[in-house]
Amino acid sequence: MTFRNLRLALAPVAVLSGGLLLVSNASASVINTLLTGSTGTVTVSLPSLIFNNDPEPGAACTTTLGRGCNSDVTTGTSLSFSGGPLATGEGIYVNNNDLTLTAPSAADANQFLTFAAHPNLVFSMVWPPGPGSSNIDCSTTNSNASSPCSVFAGSPIILSYVNGHTNASVGIVGKASDTGVAGLAGGSNYMGGFSQTFTDLLPNGAAPTPNNIQLYFCPSRTCTPADFASGRNVTTSQSGSFTASTVPEPSAVFLGSLGIVMLLVGARFRKSHGTRA
Repeated sequence: MTFRNLRLALAPVAVLSGGLLLVSNASASVINTLLTGSTGTVTVSLPSLIFNNDPEPGAACTTTLGRGCNSDVTTGTSLSFSGGPLATGEGIYVNNNDLTLTAPSAADANQFLTFAAHPNLVFSMVWPPGPGSSNIDCSTTNSNASSPCSVFAGSPIILSYVNGHTNASVGIVGKASDTGVAGLAGGSNYMGGFSQTFTDLLPNGAAPTPNNIQLYFCPSRTCTPADFASGRNVTTSQSGSFTASTVPEPSAVFLGSLGIVMLLVGARFRKSHGTRA
């Protein structure tokens, strides 16, 4: 094979390599950390965790879903993306308001977090959130060194004892895109979640420990259908932290495609020269 023929044979490799690398590099440009919720509150009950309207971005705040804002961007956010950065206090809408028992619609799951001033930035979520703790006896969660608990089996909310009060957390993972919902498939992976701190006395006057929270919602410690229907709830502050990282490059698709093209080039080379003894 002459140098000219070899160059022609390798041309598809260069074209495919360049094209796939461009696609791969552009697939995930959302990186670093989003912090949320400086003034937002949540109302926690057995069947739901409701994000209330947030006063920080204002009553007129809305996002691409056409709904109000129930969280906001807080100081310390370092999220980097095309069209950024986010401004402190920018309004956020948290998917469906509800992160516990009722799964959001498919459309809302792909728009878990949307932003008032950046319509192309979107976070999806993997349903369900969590998981919670396998320990559902919160009487054992009674010191800073004790294991966390959940109020009932299947709850995604983890309760931890912290110096006489309780930290409640919910873990979430998904994808982040700065090109809208259409870019989620090739978007960045993120992990994070929300946390709430219970410091005020519970509505029944008890201290906000994990044990007392469980007994407030489920007096027999075993949650019954009547407990779920009781309407008992607690409203508290909330905050969120979500860290995105880019998809590793080069991708397996690129490497596999490059291997196929090299095999084709080798076959073309052997055909042009014939089989040699």
